[in-house]
Amino acid sequence: MEFVTDRQTLDDLNLLGRFKNNSIISLFNHTVTSGGGRLLEKMFNHPLTDEGAINQRSGTISFFQKAKISLPFSKEEYEVVENYLRNTGPKNRFVAGMGLCRLKFMNFIAKEKEYGFIREGLETTIAVFDRLKEVAKTLVVESQNTPYKEKAEKIAALLNHKKFEQAYAHTGQSPLTFAKVLTMDYVFRGLLNKEIEELLTEIFEMDVYIAVSDVSRERGFTYARAVAKEEKVIDLKGFYHPMIAGAVDNDIKIGGSQNVFFLTGANMAGKSTFMKSFSVAVYLAHMGFPVAAKSMVFSVHDGIYTSINVPDNLAMGYSHFYAEVLRVKHVAEEVASEKQLVIIFDELFKGTNVKDAYDGTVSIIDAFSKRKGTFIVSTHIMEAGQALSKNPGLFFKYLPTVMKGPVPTYPYKLEDGITDDRHGMVIIKNEKILEIIRGRSLSLVIAAKSHFSTKQYFIYKI
Repeated sequence: MEFVTDRQTLDDLNLLGRFKNNSIISLFNHTVTSGGGRLLEKMFNHPLTDEGAINQRSGTISFFQKAKISLPFSKEEYEVVENYLRNTGPKNRFVAGMGLCRLKFMNFIAKEKEYGFIREGLETTIAVFDRLKEVAKTLVVESQNTPYKEKAEKIAALLNHKKFEQAYAHTGQSPLTFAKVLTMDYVFRGLLNKEIEELLTEIFEMDVYIAVSDVSRERGFTYARAVAKEEKVIDLKGFYHPMIAGAVDNDIKIGGSQNVFFLTGANMAGKSTFMKSFSVAVYLAHMGFPVAAKSMVFSVHDGIYTSINVPDNLAMGYSHFYAEVLRVKHVAEEVASEKQLVIIFDELFKGTNVKDAYDGTVSIIDAFSKRKGTFIVSTHIMEAGQALSKNPGLFFKYLPTVMKGPVPTYPYKLEDGITDDRHGMVIIKNEKILEIIRGRSLSLVIAAKSHFSTKQYFIYKI
């Protein structure tokens, strides 16, 4: 089954965009090969929903992290290899030889460069494959009793094909004689084309695993353990947002009979960041990638939907509130389809009045609590929490505000219960907005008085 999500969720969590600043994929986008970059993007677009496949991938990346393996070539070298192998040659040796002879002749007569490119590509490919052969030997030894054992043996077998032996014997020789180019070009681009395609596929995968494991090692990430869907649990300890330097970590466990987490807190207390951090961890865990946490155990879900930054749609004539309603409707339809989903709502019905927002929040959360899945809902409407406090499917935590004199500060650490923090007016006063407005009014009066007579001034003031 395909892991389900949508563009709104991907945008809320800033997951995609390999070359976009601060996207989650950009954090891991350190592949050497172009094929590795494409594979990384494919993995981000297609999280896994099979417990065994998730644990196998995370186990493989963990193996690379411990083994500290690296690819034995640069991006520039790989580009030469890729350009050389891109144009495959004929399977017929005679036809392949005649084609190369023609290029050599044109190089001699007209100084055409194509033959030189082929020879340079072949020389670089031989050198790269020879170095990879040594890496594969290490992989075979190191990967015993790991999920990568079979892959390592396959790579070693491909690189040690007997047809490559003659090529390896000439590693480092440059320029190769025409006779050697004639013989070995046919092997690399004609005879063993299928085997080389298989090898490159494995190299792309290895490239991704190395890039991801290097990030995990450098940042101290951990590997989540997937458990059966029926366990219905997400247990995160010490998790935080991977793109925020010095982020405060938190613990949360959702599951069992309490599958709805009701989160409260004042503006700027960290609710949105908390929900994004949780959602990103869930998404990466389903990819088998390391997560920004001390530990994570999770039951496999069928997908994730978030509603954190719902825009209005002026082209469709939708107000912000109606856009929110449509978003809730879409998610409700997905939940009603009996999928086991992770659902994140940051401030239900922000675009309407407090009474309707209260009624809508209470009724929607109550309905969600009777469905399978994992739900986190935040709100400013503390009264909604009180109304739902007797629902056995919910548990309540808040992100506190600590006042230091007139200044609110935010520790970003979860506490049990429902907060009654309301510091909107405190922030407004601290920013001296009223003084700015009043000061502007006073300056207008003074300016008017200086330009008009007393009689005119009173008329102007009125």
